[in-house]
Amino acid sequence: MPLWLQVLLQVAFIAIIFLFVYNQLKIRILYKFHPNRWIILLLSIAAFFLPTIIAAYFRYNLNGSVWQYISSAVFLVLFLWFVDLRSGAIYDVKGSQKEKNIKIKPKAKPNRAKHNKNKK
Repeated sequence: MPLWLQVLLQVAFIAIIFLFVYNQLKIRILYKFHPNRWIILLLSIAAFFLPTIIAAYFRYNLNGSVWQYISSAVFLVLFLWFVDLRSGAIYDVKGSQKEKNIKIKPKAKPNRAKHNKNKK
């Protein structure tokens, strides 16, 4: 298998799994919290740069390790959470829409009055 195809399949596989996991996180956990969206953006920026800075300081190669995927996942969760907070879409996920109380009113039946007068 060519290297470019292997990389493409790996990226597609990780993207599909990550979107499924993020969607489940959003439905079950993230909608409960109401943080300031700018704090979440700052945390995502820190999660983007911090692993690289720490790896450079300790001269550790993150390529091909589990930490590479973990740092990417943390950044993507925080960034997608910021996007959802910004658009307000995160709170429409789990039935947070208030349902209107619908009263069923009976339909007026005009012929009923005529039939009731004739029977008496």
